[in-house]
Amino acid sequence: MRAVLYVGHGTRVPEGSRQMKAFVEETKKSVPCSVQETCFLELSEPDILEGAGRCVEQGADTITVVPVLLLAAGHIKEDIPAELQKVQEIYPDLTIQYGAPFGLHTKMLDVLMVRLQAQGWTTDEDADILLVGRGSSDKNALQDFHRIAAGLKEQTGGRNVKTAFLAAASPTFDEGLAAMAQSRARRVYVVPYLMFTGLLMQEMQEKIDRMNETAAPEMKLCDYLGFDEELQEVLRQRTIETMEQPAWVKRSGENV
Repeated sequence: MRAVLYVGHGTRVPEGSRQMKAFVEETKKSVPCSVQETCFLELSEPDILEGAGRCVEQGADTITVVPVLLLAAGHIKEDIPAELQKVQEIYPDLTIQYGAPFGLHTKMLDVLMVRLQAQGWTTDEDADILLVGRGSSDKNALQDFHRIAAGLKEQTGGRNVKTAFLAAASPTFDEGLAAMAQSRARRVYVVPYLMFTGLLMQEMQEKIDRMNETAAPEMKLCDYLGFDEELQEVLRQRTIETMEQPAWVKRSGENV
């Protein structure tokens, strides 16, 4: 019997965890599996071990693990596999399948455009864009993020699209804001490449509010990616893809 285990990042802000669970609940309706559970890598409950345990308690002998994360950085390559190894040790006869994050799916750009338009962006507006990622030390993840920024530049008709990061990469968010404060554009749209609300969104809004007290161009913070039908379709696709994969095995720090 198969179960699907969705893994979110987790947050100290309860609303962010609630949003993640609600997002998955809607996606579950289009996934052909009777047992589907949600868990978190950190900061929220249940964790991966508890989530896997709930699947096993309901009779699962195969668990399809689907990360509800944006890019393939350290959490995907190291942290979640480390937790899955613990699951495998507890349940040695359990078959685990491990999927991919949202990655460079074409629908991601569509959602970013909707977020921009929701804040008032138009094609003829004199405006720059600051795309803000969580950040990572993983070079491949950073390359993917810059590809997304390049795609957004193309989607917006060649507008000035700069990037910044909230941690682990440069330029930092503070540096990005400072650079955008020198923009000659009438307005700057700050677009967070984050799944759900949390402390990072709160901190970004506070800094933008302070910047707007002195900066020449008005800065507007767009919404996070969040609860979106297009993203639900991406998650559904990733789930079905993972169901068709061979079993995941991790030994001595290597995937084989």
